[in-house]
Amino acid sequence: MSLKKKLLRMKPGVKEEEKTIPQEPEDVDKFKELGFYPFYLDGDISYRRKVLYPFTEENNLKASLEKLKNIWKMDEAAHPLHFSKEVGNLLFFDTETTGLSTGAGTMIFLIGYARVLEEGIEVTQHFLTGPEQEAAFMGGFLDDFSEEDIIVSYNGKSFDWPQVKSRHAFLRRELPKLPEAGHIDLLHAARRFWKNELPSCRLAVVEEHKLLIKRHNDTPGSLAPLLYFDYVHSKDPFPLKGIIDHHEQDVISLVRLYILLAEKACTYAEHTSAAEHEAAAHWWESLKQWERAEHHWRLADKLADKPSSQRLYRMALNLRKQNKVVKAITILESLQAAKYPHAEAMEELAKYYENTEKNLDKALKAVETGLTSAAPEKTVLKLRKRRDRIRTKKEKTR
Repeated sequence: MSLKKKLLRMKPGVKEEEKTIPQEPEDVDKFKELGFYPFYLDGDISYRRKVLYPFTEENNLKASLEKLKNIWKMDEAAHPLHFSKEVGNLLFFDTETTGLSTGAGTMIFLIGYARVLEEGIEVTQHFLTGPEQEAAFMGGFLDDFSEEDIIVSYNGKSFDWPQVKSRHAFLRRELPKLPEAGHIDLLHAARRFWKNELPSCRLAVVEEHKLLIKRHNDTPGSLAPLLYFDYVHSKDPFPLKGIIDHHEQDVISLVRLYILLAEKACTYAEHTSAAEHEAAAHWWESLKQWERAEHHWRLADKLADKPSSQRLYRMALNLRKQNKVVKAITILESLQAAKYPHAEAMEELAKYYENTEKNLDKALKAVETGLTSAAPEKTVLKLRKRRDRIRTKKEKTR
């Protein structure tokens, strides 16, 4: 209910206006041809479209998400990709706006999201016909959104959702409360896995290289503001069809991308490369989940084309964190015997010999081995300092 109507209700002697059935706007037939139907809120109007894309027997994304849900359920570790609610509560979300800034002049004109249902993917899109209808536009979205939902976006935490919150705050007197929902941002995950592999982590690039989706006759999202402003002047929605289709494909791609990333992070999927296992290991270590990370380090070592002293060094550090000291030292000693020793690994080995075994001869040998290898200046200085300290200790014990 608008603020004006609320004030009229409170004013003595003034009867509330009787509800009237809104007349269909002149452009309703044009929007119906694009699959959109009116949504009314206090006499204002926006347009909403729902399309269901049935699953095929070979491509049932609901089954994949249910499998992931069961895996996350058994895993007590908190992970940014984790979800525990029903699959249908995942809201694969995206917006189209009149600009890329988060300033007051930028408006959302298209909100879209996909839900994975039993029979297929349901895509819902809400269209803003003009600034004066923004309450109905936002109300249409809120009509289909609850605190049980989990937003899944691509850079949505930084861009899309702050825009939604900003516009809701502006219209808060005319709208229901914005639910506090969970949020999974897939851009962070994509960068974790592919920032060193792909030319960029834009969704279009990830789609092409990782989801193997090649769009044909696609209208780029960069044209969205221009096409929308043309619509505002002409009131002809047909030129926007390309942007509407592009936006729809974006939210469908988010479903596939979430499944791909979550499988790489938590199920050690067959499609995961050695580099991706390393990325997953780093991610789990950042969450202090050392055992989960160890599995990924071992799979990375198994799948890699050639041995990596850096990977073995990281695995040794991981084992030390788990107090698997013997296994960790065995790896470090193998690196000491390698043709090209790893300087940081030798520093770690020297620490163990000096402080745990109290074997200064072995510690000095490890340090000197590390100094023969190419290493950053900072590591070299630390090794020299340790070498000098060990030599001083040896002198005192004579």
